[in-house]
Amino acid sequence: MIQYKAIGFVEREGPPSRNLPCRVVILEEFVEGLLGIEEFSHLILIYHLHEVKEWSLLKEVRGFKVGVFATRSPRRPNPVGISVVRLLGREGNKLEVVGLNAVNGTPVIDLKPYDRWDSVQEPKVAPWHPVQ
Repeated sequence: MIQYKAIGFVEREGPPSRNLPCRVVILEEFVEGLLGIEEFSHLILIYHLHEVKEWSLLKEVRGFKVGVFATRSPRRPNPVGISVVRLLGREGNKLEVVGLNAVNGTPVIDLKPYDRWDSVQEPKVAPWHPVQ
């Protein structure tokens, strides 16, 4: 059995927005792990999609039937979300970020610095994918 524990949670007003900042609050027992995080412009946040109750292996996207693993749908067997966010600042155990696609209260299970290993130049994207 695989088990994870939350290291923090998302704190925001309103729905997720690509352009509006929100906070990631790290639990006190993990704050020491933030040492040096301010040296990075971007982070990778991994979070549990706690409001997802059902999943499906197939999805319809723009008239195409595709597998869930070819989508960014939250309705997947393991409801794990990932976002690359811009780090605006840190105050103690609170990180202010922009670009997080998660609702208020979402449990954060990990975060990592975004670096050159995470960058792909001109990736191929399916023509039916909603984000080009």
